[in-house]
Order: sequence, then C-alpha cells, then structure tokens
Amino acid sequence: MNHYLFSQKLYLKPNFSEFGWQIFIFICLLVVVLSLKTKYFWTALDVGIIAALPEEIMFRGVIMGWILEKITRFKQTYVNVSIALGISGVVFGCFHYINLLHQSFGFTTLQVMNAVGLGMILGAIYVKSGSLFIPIAFHFIYDFSATLSQGMPESHYVAVSNSQVVLQIICFVIQVWIAFSIVHYHFENNLLLQKIEKK
Repeated sequence: MNHYLFSQKLYLKPNFSEFGWQIFIFICLLVVVLSLKTKYFWTALDVGIIAALPEEIMFRGVIMGWILEKITRFKQTYVNVSIALGISGVVFGCFHYINLLHQSFGFTTLQVMNAVGLGMILGAIYVKSGSLFIPIAFHFIYDFSATLSQGMPESHYVAVSNSQVVLQIICFVIQVWIAFSIVHYHFENNLLLQKIEKK
C-alpha cells in the first residue's frame, strides 16, 4: 500500500556510532530470554511482534514520515516536528477504537488517550534516533511486558471511574511532555531530520 499511495522511504538503519540503542536492544533481548518460562510468554511474544512491526511501519514509518517530509520541506523547526508528532499520534490513537468490538467506549477511550501519548513518544524516538528499528523494539517490549504480566485481557464492559480518567489525563500530559522533550533536546541532533534533509 505504501508503494502505491505514499512511496514513503522507511529509515531502518541505525547509527552504528551510537551505543545507546545497542544497550537498549540488548536489554530488550535479555528481558525476552529471562521470560522464557513464564506463563504468558508465547502470547506476549505474539502480541509484541504482531503489534509492533505493522503498527510502527504504518504509523511512524509511513504516516509520520510522510507528514514530516511534507511539513519540513522548506524549514525544519521544533513546531513543525511537533505538529507531525501530534497528527501521527492522534491517528495512531484513534486506530485503537477498533477495540470497541470487545470493550466499552469509556475504557477504549482511556486506551486511545494512552495510545496517542505513546505514539508521540514512539514518533519522537524515531525522529531522534533516525531508525524505525528503535521504536519497533520499544513498542515490542512495551506490549510484550504488558501481556507477559496479565495475559490477553478479556472484554472490559465496565464503567470507568473518575479516578481512572484523572490518572489517564495526568499520564497523557506526561507522555506528551516526554515526546516533546525528546525532540527538543539538542534539536539539531535529530537524526531522522538529517536523513530527510539529505534525501
């Protein structure tokens, strides 16, 4: 679909001179290996792979990459990058309304808010690292760890409490702040922007 609609280049190759991502990947692999004998290991592995790969390719690689290239064509600014993060995060979050098939609107909306914030962080990691491989690994370990602890959740047709809403709003604000901080910190070192500029 990307080939016919967007023709968006996916930036997968990490910067081999940076050791931070290598340490992170090693920790992810270590978590997976140490979890081999747990009850929900295979379910968690399935969920991690099935969610991380296609979602990151679509929402960060294609959608955010395309928006970023269009919006920063003339000038790469913090505001332009923040807009691209916001749009792709909202699209990613709204995609999770598909969960209405097996849970309530209130519970799904909390999930959507979390997904918007998480999507913005994943987008910021892509912008900073210049490699889609890093947010794929981050997304995988996030879903893997969540599923490993509790298995696949059953349907949630329950009322959402006010405290849950307030807690999710606070978490959302923190997530957005983290995403913007990642991009803003040494803005000139955002490797994805450097790759787009050279394209």
